[in-house]
Amino acid sequence: MPTPHSPHPHPNPPPALLATRAVRGSLWVVASSYWTIGFGFLANMLLMRLLSPDVYGEFALAMFFFSLFQVRSKIALNYAFAQQRAITGETVGTLFVLDVLAGWGGVLLAFSVAPLLRWLGYPAAVIEIMLVLTILSGIESLLGVFQIVLESDLHFKPISIINGIAMPLSYIPAFVCAFTDLKRYSILAQSTSFTLLSLIGIGLYALYTQRHLLRLRWRYQSTLAVAYLRFGMTSGLGQAIAGLTTQVDNMILGTIAGTVHLGYYDRAYRVAQWPALLLSAVLGRAAIFTYSQLRDDVIRLQRAVTRVLWGSLHLAVPVALAVMLSANELVPLLFGAQWEPAIPLLRVLILLAVIRPVWDNLSAWFIGSGEPQRVVALSAIQLLLLVLIGTPLTLMGGEFGMAIGAVIAAGCSLLIAYWQVRRQLVVDLRQVLGNPLLAALGTLLIFWLLDRLVGSGQPLWLAVGWKAGVAFGGFFCWAYVLQPALFRRQIGEVWRAIRGKGERDA
Repeated sequence: MPTPHSPHPHPNPPPALLATRAVRGSLWVVASSYWTIGFGFLANMLLMRLLSPDVYGEFALAMFFFSLFQVRSKIALNYAFAQQRAITGETVGTLFVLDVLAGWGGVLLAFSVAPLLRWLGYPAAVIEIMLVLTILSGIESLLGVFQIVLESDLHFKPISIINGIAMPLSYIPAFVCAFTDLKRYSILAQSTSFTLLSLIGIGLYALYTQRHLLRLRWRYQSTLAVAYLRFGMTSGLGQAIAGLTTQVDNMILGTIAGTVHLGYYDRAYRVAQWPALLLSAVLGRAAIFTYSQLRDDVIRLQRAVTRVLWGSLHLAVPVALAVMLSANELVPLLFGAQWEPAIPLLRVLILLAVIRPVWDNLSAWFIGSGEPQRVVALSAIQLLLLVLIGTPLTLMGGEFGMAIGAVIAAGCSLLIAYWQVRRQLVVDLRQVLGNPLLAALGTLLIFWLLDRLVGSGQPLWLAVGWKAGVAFGGFFCWAYVLQPALFRRQIGEVWRAIRGKGERDA
């Protein structure tokens, strides 16, 4: 991508400072994600006791259509902007014009297809929710340029703090709706409030700290726009298809079995994605921009990819084990007996919590290395597999069949992705993937023995507690025993980054 001439170039920080900023930014994203997802989980734990499964099914189906018709995510201007090194009136102005056109173009598209969806028999509530979400995306595009500039410079702290404040406040309207006759719009009220509050925060922050952007003379440049769109559409299309792979199952199941069955499936899927959501928040922001900055340094790039992969698995696997082992007690304890039909779905879908971080890391590497077309191809393969495998399994087994199909499609896609990069990205899979797998198997053995000794009959909270404790304690003990030197080194790297001493091998 061409870099426009500018008297005020976007500074390229030294490697040590870049590594420290990237890791610190990642830690802020992790902290914010843990807070927002953790608070969201607690709030939804209460909402699920107030709302019926069909409410969640309708919102999940609406989210699929919103993702399908939204334009902004399909041109990925943030990734395109990260590929150049200058902030000028031309780059900022072009970015702003393209983002706004994409945002409101999605609104026009959604309103155009709404009558067709109603004619096909989809519930009116699904269509209404989709339209509101697209309007919010259009409003968000008006301030998107400020957020993109911050992220491209690896400054994730301000956005993390703003989102962390907006999250708890956004649930106030949701509970108001849940306790009234507006239950069907409770989840939409939360999503709307969160978006508007975040935009207010970003707008105020931009006025006080990004005035240098406002002082620039914003101008649209067609040549630069073509360059942005060429790279961004390739990256965005891959990201959009990847997003559809996590939502097309909702469309298939909702169309075939209805929104009630989809509600059970959606909640099981979301619970199974707890660890993956946290890790994807990091990979989706920090990893892509970090890999982009390091793409010319092959050795440090491979080290960064390996570390992210190692850390992702050592966070995702124990959480997945804890959910799997305690599912029988966890679901009724947190959400109530009405959600027990989701338990068998959860035990299957939790496997995605381990597969997805590995896939997201490879996807971030493709984009950061300037090869977003690979993400498009691999995501399309996974989407095709999910449709071909998931549809007949859903017809035969309903939501349980779809759960099996989702895991099979994700696993096959991951194998294909690794086969393509096995020569370019030198990663010791035996060490990175094999040892967490052995640690998980060792943990399952410990659990099997303890379960025979302890037996059943404990209160729900006690059963969840000791099973989760075995999952975390057993996994990390086995992980240390299997890789003592590597385990200490990786923990040390994180600690040094927190203390601001930079990357060990910078």
